[in-house]
Amino acid sequence: MIAYNKIWLANLRLHKQLEKDQKGGFINSDEVNAIKKKYPVGFYTPGLFARVGLFIVTCIVISFADGLIALMAEHLISSAAFPIFLGVASYAVLEFMVNVNHHYKSGVDDALLFISGCLFFFGFMMLFDSFEGESNHIALTGFTFLLSLAFAIRFADMLMSAICYAFFFLFIFFCWTRGIPYGLLSAPFVMMAVSAVVYRLSHINRTKATLTNYDNCLIVGSVVSLLVLYGAGNYYVVQTLSDQTNAAGTGNTAIPFGAFFWAWTILVPFVYLAFGIKRKDAVLLRTGLLLIVAAAITFRNYYHILPVDTTLTIVGAVILGIVYAIMRYLKTPKHGFTYAEADDKDLMDHLKVESLIVAETFATAPSAPANDAPKFGGGDFGGGGSSDTF
Repeated sequence: MIAYNKIWLANLRLHKQLEKDQKGGFINSDEVNAIKKKYPVGFYTPGLFARVGLFIVTCIVISFADGLIALMAEHLISSAAFPIFLGVASYAVLEFMVNVNHHYKSGVDDALLFISGCLFFFGFMMLFDSFEGESNHIALTGFTFLLSLAFAIRFADMLMSAICYAFFFLFIFFCWTRGIPYGLLSAPFVMMAVSAVVYRLSHINRTKATLTNYDNCLIVGSVVSLLVLYGAGNYYVVQTLSDQTNAAGTGNTAIPFGAFFWAWTILVPFVYLAFGIKRKDAVLLRTGLLLIVAAAITFRNYYHILPVDTTLTIVGAVILGIVYAIMRYLKTPKHGFTYAEADDKDLMDHLKVESLIVAETFATAPSAPANDAPKFGGGDFGGGGSSDTF
């Protein structure tokens, strides 16, 4: 499963929630420091610029190390086993940095993960004589899907998650089009159905507490699924696939169900926007806004009413105008909507942070002071202290 310490990951989410509450004025710095001290995080996570620098430095170091190994083993360079060996070595270093030195999004682990994945990919691709055969498409996409899936599960990495989802859809596409006669004709509808199911599963699993560490990965999967769902019915994409089945295709020939695909191309972005507003889902909203541009480009590709730059300028101006109008309208929240940025939702949203504050406040409650007042008893004659020394 995940390589990082799960307790530290939970504490890290708690720290982020505490910082938000502190900015909101709900708790003070002393309470935040007390809770952070009790729930520590041992990861090494530098700032953004340091992370980028460490990523670049790690890539340079690994490149020099691999080059040195290649000089010492020149006769193995042309073999597929050589990049696979380098990938195994890079992965071993990655596991060491994560489990021993506790690197978490430090740039070093990002670089090692990226390099090892690329080396495995090229090594497996070299096992085939070429990438032109039908079986090679299926095998390579299937292997890349499984490799990126393993990396995404192990390290909860967003880039590997995006690659995993993308190559899963490619694997389904190649299996369907290569394994079924006239599969290209029905491929758009199959990819629509598969991407819709994948989006639904990703959306549902985001609410499960057991998958909290993979929340960002599931968000990436939702975005990729929405893009594939739209792309599968985009008129330009469908016509390109249709031309592949007809060697004489010119790119302007009519396709079956053309009206349906045109309606899909134009209307689906607005459907995303409508559901995003209804569900208050930022993923749907932002994806819908992005795909409006794609719809405009597709329309312009077939109907040359205006130049491309003019079309995009008009579309962009319309989108900006709509966004500005909505922001002005929602400056005062209405019907549960606001233009203010919402806090990220994670496991801490389901925890009572207030209870932690109360617990920390009373965790060191002072003990009852010793009572120095005279105690009854001790008299020589059974009286309440009535002795000759009273």
